[in-house]
Amino acid sequence: MPKRPFTILAANPEVRSQCEKAAACAGDAISEVTVYANLQELQAAGELEGLVVVEPSALGELSMHEWAIAFLRKHKVLLFLLSNGTAQDADGLARFVGAQGALPLPLDADELASRLSSPFGTPGGIPRPMMPVVDQATLEENLGAQLGAIFGQNDATGREGFVQSITDSETGLFTVDYWEHRLEEEFKRSNRFRFPLGLVTFRVDGLVSDDKLLDVSSIILLDTRDVDVVTRFDDQTFLALLPHTGPGGAALFAKRVHDGLNSLGLHDLVGDSVEWTTHSIVSPDSSLSGARDFLARALSEGVSQI
Repeated sequence: MPKRPFTILAANPEVRSQCEKAAACAGDAISEVTVYANLQELQAAGELEGLVVVEPSALGELSMHEWAIAFLRKHKVLLFLLSNGTAQDADGLARFVGAQGALPLPLDADELASRLSSPFGTPGGIPRPMMPVVDQATLEENLGAQLGAIFGQNDATGREGFVQSITDSETGLFTVDYWEHRLEEEFKRSNRFRFPLGLVTFRVDGLVSDDKLLDVSSIILLDTRDVDVVTRFDDQTFLALLPHTGPGGAALFAKRVHDGLNSLGLHDLVGDSVEWTTHSIVSPDSSLSGARDFLARALSEGVSQI
């Protein structure tokens, strides 16, 4: 994993000390550490990259979550918020606004270090359940038989066939059927565990020629993660499903892709320049009756427009 710069915004000296201790424990994951005591110093630093930890008192009277949404629109960073509140509630709110999560105060340096060491800022050290002891030969024999049945005795061909079955050959994106299946799964997970789920639409006002579809899909995929699911919904609409992405993250993703699509300078089939319209919406939302309602609202209006 490449080293990343680590920025600390904290007014409390003890918090700063614990953050610096965490950076030292993270070792090769951190390239440099920069400490700011107040928001004015941070703003004067310009555009940031890498990892950022923010302590509430350093923001003064500002709302941390409103500040985080605006901050993530301007900086491509993994943001961690420190909180005096209930750990679970604080973490959910932090994820909802696009941060990687929240850590409770007083800060545990080891817990922060595990986040800094992770490529995606996720907590490490989660104990795995004890697995039963099994006979290796029997396991391999049974597993081989099952895989053979699933993949027709040729696992490579079988895997390739499965991937092809859920991929659109023209765009390289997922098929609509598979995307809708994932929408149902992720929407249920979002509502059950209260994780944010972003949905972004990209619509073009004309028809793009088939030879440009790969260019369009490449621009959208450039900013996606492995967990994101993208499809071409119809001739003029592309959809991106973004698990664990709040309003700030969804809006930032939408703007980057929108700018990239406009940079292609595409023309429709009659030679006119095309324009892209982008909408974003986020679950969970108590006014949504289900996944279909979530999709319908994203297609009809969305919560933000570019």
